[in-house]
Amino acid sequence: MRFSSWIRQLLVWMRHIRQPDFVVKRVAVHPLPAAVKPGVIVVVGDRQRQKWACFQCPGGCGEVIKLSLNAKRSPCWEVEVDGLDCPTISPSVRQLNSCGCHFWIRQGQ
Repeated sequence: MRFSSWIRQLLVWMRHIRQPDFVVKRVAVHPLPAAVKPGVIVVVGDRQRQKWACFQCPGGCGEVIKLSLNAKRSPCWEVEVDGLDCPTISPSVRQLNSCGCHFWIRQGQ
């Protein structure tokens, strides 16, 4: 378990912060859809060069959302990660499938 995960769980247990809906996991290669677990945003790349953010739709449809983090592509998003591995994604995410949900992720919520 990473130190930041341990600290996050301690702060949740002490009720200093809420349990985040999402946390970040960094990987070097694009994950298979089955490897993307609920509540985890998989960021492909490293801290200097992030390429993709992959996560399950929080609307309940189960679709894996893949957001480009490449500023040279359109559309593109940014993922900021705090010291507790809680992400903020901007701009908002809007599903165009039958789920049709529109949401923001701020500090893991």
